[in-house]
Amino acid sequence: MRVLALGAAVLLSNAAPAAARDCPAPYLCAFEGEWTVDGTAFGKPALVSMRWETVLGDKFARIDYAIQPKGSAGEPFEGVGLYRSVGDGAFDGTWFDSQGTMHPLKATFDGSRLETYWGEPDGNYGRTTYALVGDDAVLVVDEIRRDGVFREFARNTLRRSK
Repeated sequence: MRVLALGAAVLLSNAAPAAARDCPAPYLCAFEGEWTVDGTAFGKPALVSMRWETVLGDKFARIDYAIQPKGSAGEPFEGVGLYRSVGDGAFDGTWFDSQGTMHPLKATFDGSRLETYWGEPDGNYGRTTYALVGDDAVLVVDEIRRDGVFREFARNTLRRSK
């Protein structure tokens, strides 16, 4: 009985997180699903949500990201990004949003953290980091570069909702 219990413990300790079991590196399927939080954006209360899925023959990862301000806190924001693997944990892509902007994306993924640079370094330029926190949460930190320094404008831990 002790041997059986020890064997089960070893198997469980080596098990990959549920989100990553069928997700070979360097793909972003570890983020797949729907995520939400009652959080903040631009310093104001908001419902923040995102959905990740693989699309177009599993050649791209798509993120749909939305900020719904609470009360009279501001205008809703929606964005869609498409990421394409270019090998060795690197990605490129394009971001489109409800402010009418399109940004090129350059990103790296290490299996649990996606760091994305968006925009043009000599213009509107930002960084968004998505860090898996266990199987059921993602910490999302949004920053924009002003005067050569990245300044945070949103930080939320979204929970898996589906």
